[in-house]
Amino acid sequence: MFGLGFLAPLFVAAGIVGASIPIILHLLNRERARRLVFSTVRFIQMSHQTNVRRHKLKRLLLLLMRILILALLGVAFARPFLAAAPVITQKVGGKRNAIIILDTSYSMQYEETFEKAKEEGVKILNGFDSTDAACLILSSDSARVVAPLGSEFSHIRSALNTAEATYKPTDYLDALQTADEVLQSIAIGQKQVYLIGDMQKRGWDNFIETDKLNPDVQIEFVNVGVEQSQNLAITGLSVPPVVLNEQQASHLVARVHNFGDEPVENLPVSLFIDGNVIHTIELDIEPDDMVDAVFRVDFKNEATHTGWVELPEDALEVDNRRYFTLQSLQAIKVHAIRNQSRTEGSYQKTETFFMKMAFAAGSDAVPIDFSESTTVPNAETLARADVLILADVPRLSPAEAGRIKNYVAAGGGLILTVGNNLDADAYEQHLGGETGLMPCNFVQAVGDAFDRQQFRVLATIEYEHPIFAPFKEPNHGDFGKARFYRFYQAVPTADADVIAAYDDGSPALFEKRYGDLGRVLCFTSTIDRDWNDLPIRAVYLPFLHESIKYLALKNVDTTPDYRVGDSIEINVEMGDEGAQRSREVAVFNPNNVETRLQHDETNTTTSVFYTDTMLPGIYSIHASGAKSRYFVVNVDATESDLASRDIEELQSMLKGTADESTQDKPTAELVAQYHEDVENRQDVWMYLMFAVFALAVTEMFLANRV
Repeated sequence: MFGLGFLAPLFVAAGIVGASIPIILHLLNRERARRLVFSTVRFIQMSHQTNVRRHKLKRLLLLLMRILILALLGVAFARPFLAAAPVITQKVGGKRNAIIILDTSYSMQYEETFEKAKEEGVKILNGFDSTDAACLILSSDSARVVAPLGSEFSHIRSALNTAEATYKPTDYLDALQTADEVLQSIAIGQKQVYLIGDMQKRGWDNFIETDKLNPDVQIEFVNVGVEQSQNLAITGLSVPPVVLNEQQASHLVARVHNFGDEPVENLPVSLFIDGNVIHTIELDIEPDDMVDAVFRVDFKNEATHTGWVELPEDALEVDNRRYFTLQSLQAIKVHAIRNQSRTEGSYQKTETFFMKMAFAAGSDAVPIDFSESTTVPNAETLARADVLILADVPRLSPAEAGRIKNYVAAGGGLILTVGNNLDADAYEQHLGGETGLMPCNFVQAVGDAFDRQQFRVLATIEYEHPIFAPFKEPNHGDFGKARFYRFYQAVPTADADVIAAYDDGSPALFEKRYGDLGRVLCFTSTIDRDWNDLPIRAVYLPFLHESIKYLALKNVDTTPDYRVGDSIEINVEMGDEGAQRSREVAVFNPNNVETRLQHDETNTTTSVFYTDTMLPGIYSIHASGAKSRYFVVNVDATESDLASRDIEELQSMLKGTADESTQDKPTAELVAQYHEDVENRQDVWMYLMFAVFALAVTEMFLANRV
């Protein structure tokens, strides 16, 4: 809609005043008729009346021309121009600066919602004037400006038509703040934001008062969502990271949510493992309620398994699957490295003697495949072990230390115990340092292993830790009865935790994470009876088993829970000598598209980062000489609730409050820019001057004929 504006409106009044002058002169100079008496004048009278009428018509026409000349001359000097929205024109000028925000979150994949949203965007674009400026922002959990303000409309239209819905959640506020910042730099013109989306509630969860738009920014909501949507989604998955062949059954639990207002009966929920359907469970779910589907899982082999839980197709399919990985083991493989055997009495005694007895006694509860050696095995043998134990090993060569580091960095578990043979300086040299494997720095051994009258006891234990959690309840084991006659005083490194300590405050058990999933436990006394009597206490067997299970199986909380868009850190192995080497890693996404990542030899880290996680599903990692690894990426389940916010409420929430003292008082700079902005629109005066010239020529011609 267009209106007429003037750069110099006083000339309009001057033109009106000027146009009245010919009228006044005409009235003052009008001739009055005189009455004369003649004889027979019938023929003269008829001729005279005809001339008078013709003469009067010419004079009226000349009067009208003179009025128009003066009026148009005044209007021309007023410099008229055409402008959109005349009410806004007085304050901000005629140009419109519009930003279109298109919601691309995965809730927009509901039925034909996203296609409808793109059509609405094209309609808005088609309504712009050629002098307007437009911008396109694609919004999900973050905003992306794909066409900056002032872009060609054809470019924006093409971007709208080719836009695709993502698998990310909704965050409208980031896009609105981006739009507000873009418009803040615009001094002249109307500022308009068009938000096209389903107005999902979760997209406004992080709103605070500072998110309000500037007062001069107008916002229009284009709601393309479905009023009564029905959606079923898998919003949670509890998966055992390792399924062990033991007496207790392992279960996988999927939480299914009904976000609709109608009950669902006999809903089939299927479990897929390695691409095959394992179980299907039928559920009944009330409106806006959730139910758990519990699947029992067991395996006959040892392997890394991938799978998902699936619902039948509905209007929003992306949240009908949730992916997982898990490991199946027949037994936990433990390999111990010990010192040479020594003879005590009539039998050969080793540091692992009591350990082996404990493993054999508890095989029904936790099956353990135990092996031992006096040297560090090769990398291939180490890779087959779930837990490695260094039992009072005197020292390690650089090559052996490198193999142990690689093993732990790849996800292995390590238990390190001390004794009379330990060379603390050698451990510090080969396994210590800022990026080393050691969770502590040894200071000195204290106590007398032969004086059984002087001892320490365990006084501080972190019972919230998975190793000690089974002993938390009364009568579930008492560590305070064990006596420790000798131990190593040690100081934890910056990235290590103390999870048990003696009664004098000295640490007894350290823990440290190394690499993606690797863990190290360091016990500051012996694993046998040389420095303590723990092996003959009742807690020894379950404590040893819980430590092994913790390192080998890991707990559910440590399983990475990646979401679409997350950056994945992938560990890169190190050389046998402990020096890093360049290594190429290939990652295949769910569509089997390969990405190659090259680790830089000069990099001080042992990781590379994979960032192309835009698709939910199962990803595989491949490297030369290493087993394939897997990780899964899922969508954010909070996006599955399609409930929307009321538009009037959003208008009130986002609209900024103007400063009344300056609301109707544009600055001199704004006025100057306003005149500059409308300069291209005020070429109407030229046409008016042409009209004035044409009327003047015509008036002169007629005046000479009167």
